[in-house]
Amino acid sequence: MYPLGYVMRRIMAGKGLRDSQKVINLLYQIPTQPNQECDAAAACLTNEVAHVAAAGVEDIRRQLTITIDPSGCQDVDDALTLSKLPTGGFLVGVHIADVGRFVKQGDVIDSNARRRMTSFYAATDEVYHMLPSRLSADICSLLQGSDRHVLSVYLETDHQFNITETRSRSPICRSLIRNKRQMTYEEAQQIIDKADYQRLSWKENDVESMVVHLHWIAQRLRIARLREARFYVSEPDDPFSLAYTEAHQLIEALMIETNFTVAMFLVARFPVSVPVRRQKSPDNDDVKKWAGRHEAPAKVSLYFQQFDMLSSFINRDTQIDESSKPMVISLLQSTINDMKAAVKRRDLRKAISLIAHESQHPLHLLAINNWFQIQVCAFFVL
Repeated sequence: MYPLGYVMRRIMAGKGLRDSQKVINLLYQIPTQPNQECDAAAACLTNEVAHVAAAGVEDIRRQLTITIDPSGCQDVDDALTLSKLPTGGFLVGVHIADVGRFVKQGDVIDSNARRRMTSFYAATDEVYHMLPSRLSADICSLLQGSDRHVLSVYLETDHQFNITETRSRSPICRSLIRNKRQMTYEEAQQIIDKADYQRLSWKENDVESMVVHLHWIAQRLRIARLREARFYVSEPDDPFSLAYTEAHQLIEALMIETNFTVAMFLVARFPVSVPVRRQKSPDNDDVKKWAGRHEAPAKVSLYFQQFDMLSSFINRDTQIDESSKPMVISLLQSTINDMKAAVKRRDLRKAISLIAHESQHPLHLLAINNWFQIQVCAFFVL
C-alpha cells in the first residue's frame, strides 16, 4: 500500500479568524500570492490620455463626476455623472474603468486573470486581486483628480425619475473622465439624511444636489425591481448591521440597471453568440412548504405581497394551527430601544426606517432568510 499524500503543514482549527481563513484558502485553492510575471508586465504600463478625440473617446472631464465607495478603497472601478435633459428628466452616466485598454486578450495579465476568475475579499479584510495592484489600485482606479479611461453606460429618466426606454443618445461609449469627488458611503448617506424628505431643486455642478437626485432615481429603480421580484439578493449579510444604507442601495440599484443595459446591448447586436442567464422559478412544493411555515408574516408583509406565486398557497392550501399564529408583531429589544431614542430626538426618518424595515422583525427575518434559500436552490439555466 502506498500513501495517497503526505502532510505539508498543520493548521489548528478554531484558533482564530486567520487560521480559519487559511483553511478556506487551501480548501478552495484561492490564489493568495501575486503573480510576479504579471506585476512585471503591469509595471511597464502607462496611463496615456493624449489624442483623445482621434481615438474616438468622449472627453467629459469638465463634467462633475463622483465616486461612492467604502472608506479607504483604492480599487475604485465605477463613477457617476448626472445632467438635466431638455425633457425635464435626467441622464445618468455610469462609468466603469476601461481595463480592456491596458489588458490585451491572451497576454500574461489576461491569462492570469482567467485563472483567478475574480478578486477575493477575505474575512480578514485582505483582498486577493484578480489584476495586479498596478492596474486595480493605480492606472485603472478612478481616483480623485486623475484622468481615467472608462466605458460609459447612460440611463435616461423622465421627470418623475423613472428610467425610460427612449434614448436621446447611444447607451454605451468610451469616455475620458476626471473624478472630482471621491466619496465614502458614510459621506453620501449624510447628504441623503440631510435632504430628508424635502423636494430639493436641481443645481448644476453641485455634489449634494447630484447625490440626492441619484438617490431618488435609485429608489425608483429599486421599487420597480423588487415589485417584480427580480435579481433578489439577501441584504445585508448581517441583517442586524446598520452598515447597509440608502447610499449602498444607490450604487447597488444603478449597477444592476447598468448590467441589464449592457446585456440588452449585447443581445441586440449578437443575438446568437451572447449567453443570457435567467433564474428558474422556485419549486412549487418548496414554496408550499415555506407558506405553511411562514403564513403569518407573509400575510402582513409588504415584501411578500409582491410575489404573485405565493397567493395560491397562502390562506388556501395551508393548514395552520390557529393557536400557533402570533397575535402581536415581535420586535427586537434593541430595535425598541432605537425607536424610543429616535422618537425622543424627533428623528422621524430613523423611526420610520426602524418600523418599516422588515428585517428588524424576527419572524419576518426568519421567513425572508428561508425564502432566500428557496431562491438560491432554483437552478440557473441558459
